[in-house]
Amino acid sequence: MNLQKVFFNNSFKNTSYILKSDLSNESIIIDVPEDPYPIIDNISGLDIKLILLTHHHLDHAGGIDILRQRTNAPVALGAEDVGSKPDDRVAHINPDIEIKNGDTFDLGNEKISAISVPGHTNGSNCFLINKSLFTGDVIFPGRAGRTDSVEQFDLSVKSLKNTLYLLDDDIEFFPGHGKGGETLKDFRNQFDFFLSNKYKEGLYGVVWWVDGYEEEW
Repeated sequence: MNLQKVFFNNSFKNTSYILKSDLSNESIIIDVPEDPYPIIDNISGLDIKLILLTHHHLDHAGGIDILRQRTNAPVALGAEDVGSKPDDRVAHINPDIEIKNGDTFDLGNEKISAISVPGHTNGSNCFLINKSLFTGDVIFPGRAGRTDSVEQFDLSVKSLKNTLYLLDDDIEFFPGHGKGGETLKDFRNQFDFFLSNKYKEGLYGVVWWVDGYEEEW
């Protein structure tokens, strides 16, 4: 697999990803923010087989109608995020594929596995191919994805314990904002520190596992 990062010069510092097969021009796109032209500028000559959305927020899915028209590619979204009522953060999406935990998608001779991690949204998914994990807003270096209630954050912590926490140390994760550059070993160490030293009832919003990352935002 050949990986291309597409950085957006917007207030959210979005990052989308284009995954190209080593065997052909067959490609998959992960996440489509509003005004998706930085993606469009980088897919000339590629055979876009599928568009994977990590969740239904506008900064990850708001450009899907434009990209659908350009590529005619099917769109996949977590089942629990399908058909959500639109607002200033949420896109209403009727995908071609409703993703469930453990679903797999082919890219050449490689497979992408969906890992459902509810919390940031009920239908949030991460996508694992070989040693690369695309996390959307589930985790970032130093913190969790934003949550809007105590219940959401507690669900996020529980979900992480049962999913990403159990994966191999040397998997690099690629979040939906910023540059990334950390592994699941880094996440696990930060998460363990948080649970032992900082976790308390009533947390939600933007919650940092450890200090020292705030300046990146």
